[in-house]
Amino acid sequence: MSVEKMTMMNIIGKVDEVDGVLKDLLKTKKVDLVSALKQIEENNFLFDVSDENVDRLIDLNYITSYEKDEQFEEIVKKGEELESILNLEFDKAAIDTEAPMMKKEEIISEIDQIYQEVQEPKAMIHALEKEVNYLENFHANSFKEVQDFPVTIGELRNMEYFSFKMGILSKEDRYKLKKNYENILAILLHTGTSVDGEVYFVLYPTKLEEEMKRILRSLNFREIIIPKEFSGTPQEIREKLERNKERLHSEIKGQQNILEEIKLRYKDRIKHLMDQLWLTSRLDEIKRKVAISKKYFYLSGWIAESDVSELKMVLDGHEDMLSMFKDDTSEKPPTKLKNNWFFEPFQWLVNLYGTPAYNELDPTPFVGLSYMLFWGIMFGDLGQGAVLVLGGIWLGKKMKLFGGLLTRLGISSMIFGTLYGAVFGIETLIPALWMKPFENINDILMVAIFTGIGILLVSYVYGIINAYKRHDIEEGLFGKEGVAGVILYLMLLAIVGGSLLGIQIIPMPIGIAIAVLALLGIVFRLPLTHIIEKKRPLHGDDVGGYYVESIFSLIETFLAMLSGTISFIRVGAFALTHVGLFLAFETIGHMSGTTMGTIVAMVVGNIFVLGLEGLIVFIQGMRLQYYELFSRYYKGDGQEFTPVSLENN
Repeated sequence: MSVEKMTMMNIIGKVDEVDGVLKDLLKTKKVDLVSALKQIEENNFLFDVSDENVDRLIDLNYITSYEKDEQFEEIVKKGEELESILNLEFDKAAIDTEAPMMKKEEIISEIDQIYQEVQEPKAMIHALEKEVNYLENFHANSFKEVQDFPVTIGELRNMEYFSFKMGILSKEDRYKLKKNYENILAILLHTGTSVDGEVYFVLYPTKLEEEMKRILRSLNFREIIIPKEFSGTPQEIREKLERNKERLHSEIKGQQNILEEIKLRYKDRIKHLMDQLWLTSRLDEIKRKVAISKKYFYLSGWIAESDVSELKMVLDGHEDMLSMFKDDTSEKPPTKLKNNWFFEPFQWLVNLYGTPAYNELDPTPFVGLSYMLFWGIMFGDLGQGAVLVLGGIWLGKKMKLFGGLLTRLGISSMIFGTLYGAVFGIETLIPALWMKPFENINDILMVAIFTGIGILLVSYVYGIINAYKRHDIEEGLFGKEGVAGVILYLMLLAIVGGSLLGIQIIPMPIGIAIAVLALLGIVFRLPLTHIIEKKRPLHGDDVGGYYVESIFSLIETFLAMLSGTISFIRVGAFALTHVGLFLAFETIGHMSGTTMGTIVAMVVGNIFVLGLEGLIVFIQGMRLQYYELFSRYYKGDGQEFTPVSLENN
């Protein structure tokens, strides 16, 4: 339950071995690669300069980075398109990494060959479907509603002195047409109604062609273009359209059968090629962090110190490989958390706020225990806790961390539900092993506050340890969350709390004297730190400004301590609200006057409480963690350990 110790791994190997090495590292999922070129430029890539390594040292003069392979990226797109054309679905997570790697040239050649083979039927299908769409649009949107028109289109086209048009008018433009019938030298026949408007046949003298175009344009007339190959009556044209569509669909089916034959013939081979394609593409992506020279590749990455032995064994499987592991590096290592199965789901809550820094305590166990404690007090119910456990187990199959989190919160609800004697909001089924919140309002509020005080004190300890690990004397000893802050908080609790409870925890003069010393430590934290570190000057450039700011920060410190302590009263308040909501639903059920009405009210109440109140309590628990606790001890400005794998990008 800690942040794992990291070490930098540097590897030098023959350039033709790079793909094999990277593939083996991908499979381990235990290496977070960094730019090897940057490591070399900053003199962090160090190795023993012995006779056997002279060649590697000389080759550093020709160091460069991998260039982007444009040709291979094109073949990746072709492979994905091929997969889509043949309607094949391959799971990238099921890549066969054990198969021998093919050369890029072989992959490109084979995929290109199959791709070219499917292009002809694919192009034919595309052209035929385009023709079908044209005929369907022509028939459905334009010609379908041209009804009972006995004259053939061919006869109309052969007229010497007259021309014709067919088209559609909107209802508004139709009214406009009716108002101007007497001014139009043409015959207009309404032949049908379509979804787009009214279909008209217009017959006019050929000499008035331009005039009719102007008039029809003003009416927003949408002309139906009848292809030259259609020359019969509208009924005959519709029949011909249907025959043509049947023919085209038959031809499309024939081309699809050709593609299906290609699919059956090449399916297994395409699967193998796509595995090789994805793997090689992923390796090319990773190689951008690898440096190369004429003969060698240079690789750098962070690994957990506990994984060194395993990775050495992996590298031993490759010939002429030089590997170095070092802890003393000027770079800030990434953070890899190591928690047991119980606390692992709470890493999700921690990472929502930020990843712990490498030199920072992992707060996950503390967050897990405190969050379960808050949740149990606020949402204590044996029956509803069991529902949460079952829901967490079900969700865990798809969302492992969130499902695990829900399961643990459900267990906490069950424990406190047993202590409260509550089962699905009913407090008469089992006896309370501790107390019933609604019958002990003051007690539950006091429990919440004292629980908060205890959790706050633990958070102060975490903050002091983190400051020590950062070598931050100022914040660790004299900060408001450091030793001086803890002493001040304890004295305020002893003086104020003792007065409220009517007991003397510490003699008043002694308590006040210690509190004043702690206050002085906070005010003079910078000069005191400089004295310890033997630095000069003791203050910054603006001495007056520093002390004004320090004095005003004391007000903030007092307010933060007061509000932080009082804030935990909401934990007890939500415990009371939880019971109060069920009392309200129970009352509504009794008002119905029937047993069934009471049962329905309680069922609805449980659904409401599990959904809405559960969400609110979940958010309140996060608020207490993030604002009241994390602000005292946790920065979360670390870089998450992200090992290279086939899945991540």
